[in-house]
Amino acid sequence: MGKKCGELRQVPGPKSAGIKKDLFEYEGGGTYWRATFDGEERIPVFERQSGVRQWDVDGNEYIDTYGPFAASCLGHTPQAVIDEVYKQSKKMMHVADMPTIPRAEFVKELAGIAPGEMKGNAVVHSEVGGSAAVELALQVAEYYTPDPQHGIISFYGAYHGRMSAGLSATPCAYYREKVPTIKNDITRIPFPYCYRCAYGKEYPSCDLYCLEAFREMFRSPEYGLYDPRTKTNLVSTLIVEPAQFHGGGVYAPMEYFKGIREICDEYGIVFVADEIAIGMGRTGKWWCIEHYGVTPDLITTSKALSGGVWPLSAVLGKREIMEAWAGHPDKHMGTWHGSAIGCKAATTTIREIKKQNLLEAAAKKGAYFKENLQQLQKEHTLIGSVEGIGLGLGIELVKDRKTKEPAAQETEYIVKRALEYGVLINLSSYYGNRMTFMPPYVITEADIDLVTEVLGRCLAEAEAKF
Repeated sequence: MGKKCGELRQVPGPKSAGIKKDLFEYEGGGTYWRATFDGEERIPVFERQSGVRQWDVDGNEYIDTYGPFAASCLGHTPQAVIDEVYKQSKKMMHVADMPTIPRAEFVKELAGIAPGEMKGNAVVHSEVGGSAAVELALQVAEYYTPDPQHGIISFYGAYHGRMSAGLSATPCAYYREKVPTIKNDITRIPFPYCYRCAYGKEYPSCDLYCLEAFREMFRSPEYGLYDPRTKTNLVSTLIVEPAQFHGGGVYAPMEYFKGIREICDEYGIVFVADEIAIGMGRTGKWWCIEHYGVTPDLITTSKALSGGVWPLSAVLGKREIMEAWAGHPDKHMGTWHGSAIGCKAATTTIREIKKQNLLEAAAKKGAYFKENLQQLQKEHTLIGSVEGIGLGLGIELVKDRKTKEPAAQETEYIVKRALEYGVLINLSSYYGNRMTFMPPYVITEADIDLVTEVLGRCLAEAEAKF
C-alpha cells in the first residue's frame, strides 16, 4: 500500500529500484534524472499523474510543486487538451512543416495574447523545445540587425538552453565545459539579483546602480559594445529572462526593464524576453515582462505553451523583425515545425487558460502560497529571502541572515527529505541554496497548506541537524 502526501515512505520503493536497473544498464549517463531530487539512486519511477499529483510504481503519492519545469500549467494529464489531441490524431498527425488548420489556429491564438505594443502587430514562428526557440529568436534578431551588429548581451545566472547559440548565452561553466559553442561575441552582465548584489549595493537606495553600470558600457569603445565616436554598434541582441528560474526564482526590481528597453531603443538592439519557464500565465499575466510595463521585441515560449502534452515552442514577435527574412523562404525550416498535434495542444491550452480564468487563479493562489512562505520565513531563520509573482516563487536558504552564507547543504537535505514526505521541490540557483515553486495553476489552497506543512517540518529538521 503506497503512502499519501505528507507520510514518510521508502524512496525508491522496490518496484522503482527494479525498473531503474534497465535504465542504468541501457541508457547513457549524464541525464538530468540522475542528479535531481536525491540523485540516481533514490529518485522514484513515476507511473501516473493527475492534477497536481503524481504516483510512483510503488503506489506512493506526491504533490508536484515544480510542475515539471513549469510545463504542466493545466495540471497533469489535462483532459481537455488530451481530448483535442486525440481527435486531431484521428484526422492527421504529421505533414512536415506544411500549412494545416491547427497551425493556422495556433499562430492566430498565440498572436492574440501578445503584450503591449506588440498586440495587433505580432507574428509567430513555431519550433520544437525551448532551446530551439532561443536559437530561432537569436537568428531572427541577427538577421534583422545590420552589419556589424552580431554581438549578444546576456546575464549571469541565465539559462537559455543547451543548443549552440543559446548555450553560448548561458554563462554556467558546468554546462559549457567541453561543449562547443558557436558564438564568441557574448557579453555577460550581472542580473539584478538584489539579495546578493554583484556591486555590493542595497536596493532601493542603490538607485539601480547595475543599470547605470550597463549604460556606461556604451560610453566608451573599450567595453567592446559601441564606439560613440563613429556610432558603430556591435550588438545585435539582448536576451534576458524577466525572472531567472534556473537561478532560483530571482526577480528584477520593477523599474529595471524600463531602463533596459531605453538602452535597446537608443542603440538599435533587439530585446528578447525569454519566457520559456515563466510565461504563459504563471505570474497572473500571460507574460512576466508585462508586470514591468515594457514590451520586448521578441518573446520565446515553450513548456506550458502546450500544457505539458507536446514538445512545442515558439517565438512571438513584432512583425517588422520577424519578417526580416520574409523575402527568403526556407530560412526557417524543420521536420516538426507547425506540428498539427502540437499546435492543437497549444491552442487548446491557451483557450483553457482563458475558459478556466487561470490567470486570475495563478495570481490569487500564488499570493496565498507566497504568504505561507513568508510565514515560514518568520518561523525559520534558514529562510533568508522569499520572492516571486503568482505561481512562480523562490526562496533562498542561508546559514546566517546577516552574512547570507549560502545554506547549500541544508537546502539539499530539505529537498531530499521533502521527497520522502511526498512533496516534489526543485533545487536550483547560483549557489545551490534556493528552491523554486512552479506548480500547476490548478493547485488548491489545501494543497499549498500541505506543501507548507511538509516544508516547515523539513526546515525544522534541517535546523536541528546542521
